[in-house]
Amino acid sequence: MRPVRPRPYACIGTLLAVGLLAGCSSSDGSAEPTRSESSSDRPAPGNESPKASSPAFATPSECDGLQLKGGTTLAGSALSKCLVAALKAYGSGTEAVQSGDESGTSRFLFGDEPALAGSMTGPEGEKAYVFKGEDEWIKTPGLGKWVKGDKNSSDPQEQIVAATGKLYRALADPEMTAQMIASAPEWTVEQERPVLSLENGEDVTAWRIVNMKPYTFMGAAVREHILWFGDDFTPYGGQAESRTAGVMSTTTQHFYDLGKPVTIEAPE
Repeated sequence: MRPVRPRPYACIGTLLAVGLLAGCSSSDGSAEPTRSESSSDRPAPGNESPKASSPAFATPSECDGLQLKGGTTLAGSALSKCLVAALKAYGSGTEAVQSGDESGTSRFLFGDEPALAGSMTGPEGEKAYVFKGEDEWIKTPGLGKWVKGDKNSSDPQEQIVAATGKLYRALADPEMTAQMIASAPEWTVEQERPVLSLENGEDVTAWRIVNMKPYTFMGAAVREHILWFGDDFTPYGGQAESRTAGVMSTTTQHFYDLGKPVTIEAPE
């Protein structure tokens, strides 16, 4: 991944990614794990077998009709609904984000009471954030304390937090990834099936799904957006390259520990 500084809403790797349950689609049996052009992929290890998805997960009905087979075209709207349903089925997880010289990790709750908590580290140090519903709190080295964002406040710190919160939502909120996927009308499933090394030590074989044409999302021109999906539509990650105000930016996301309990409380 080329190191470039991210701009607000410039790009969001998805997620995230997804895979399909046997019976909901047919996979291309001839497609073996291969090395991807993406910097987040690597070849299959010599004697290791990628770990399977959690057996407790059942592919939601929203993924019915989506076929994971090399050369298949998928509608962005249907793929987005499938992703949302898959994340709701898991309910929680952890996400690693790399965007230019910023990187971080988030824990998230996905469902009726969505929440996100984590931090991003870059040239200005570590910025911690907590999002619960529409409320946003951020703590930076400059602030030295938790500040709740309010775009209508007369306090400039609260205004800055409100603006920064929107940026970090774009980088790390799985819901934003789903909106990006829906913005691209068509996606294609590639024959290539890379092995991804996730931050929890798991190696997973993924389907590689790419947007067929460039698209625009929140003012950013997204050139290439790669999604990685497991056979059962488990989200694994994604990588997006886009241009905002003439600046290219690349963002990569990995999702792991899906379904593990997560607790997110508002800062004191």
